[in-house]
Amino acid sequence: MGCFRELTAGIAKYILFLFNLLILVAAIALIVVAVKVKSNNGGIEIMSVTSFAIGVAVLVALVAFFGCCGAVKESSCMLTTYAAILITLFIIQVVLGVIAFVAVKNGDKQLKDLISTQLNELYQNKQKSGNQETIDTLQKGLECCGTTGPSDPLAYNSTTGALLNSCCKAETACTIANSYSHGCIEKLEDFLPTYFKAIGGIAIGFSVIELVAALFACYVKKTSKY
Repeated sequence: MGCFRELTAGIAKYILFLFNLLILVAAIALIVVAVKVKSNNGGIEIMSVTSFAIGVAVLVALVAFFGCCGAVKESSCMLTTYAAILITLFIIQVVLGVIAFVAVKNGDKQLKDLISTQLNELYQNKQKSGNQETIDTLQKGLECCGTTGPSDPLAYNSTTGALLNSCCKAETACTIANSYSHGCIEKLEDFLPTYFKAIGGIAIGFSVIELVAALFACYVKKTSKY
């Protein structure tokens, strides 16, 4: 009976270690997706979900490392702390996932109105410090031009009257003929829901992994000699 218990404890310890590797990979995936959302919207903070997701993912990565150490050392204190943190993160990430899905499903009109308002304000004030750089980043990243397309008066340089260079893939001699045909409002409306769904799916997905890891941590703690 003692040998069987030692065997199962050893198996549980290594499974816990593998779970932590999965959690670490999932955390990195969430960081990549959330950072892409922030970078491709030209630095405009459309919703706080992305920042929250990045913060949670970084914390999860640190906790996963803590869990690996606890599993290898079989430290009762470390495993108890690890399990408690994981259960807390499980709750937070489920909430994050639900918020992301609800933001897409129920807040569609509100999200579109917010995108339209912020982009119009950005383009109308493109002469302010940093705004033109933000517009260029946005148009290059999403391959769009102006708020509604190259026919938008806001897509033109207010001094020279020429179409903004970032409206074209080749920035020399940028004209309507070789510019991006879609407006940035339309592109953002298509872009953000897709990545919010990805954030929600990843958050809920690896929250389940964390719950299982917490259960294994409790078992390893129970069978630990330390």
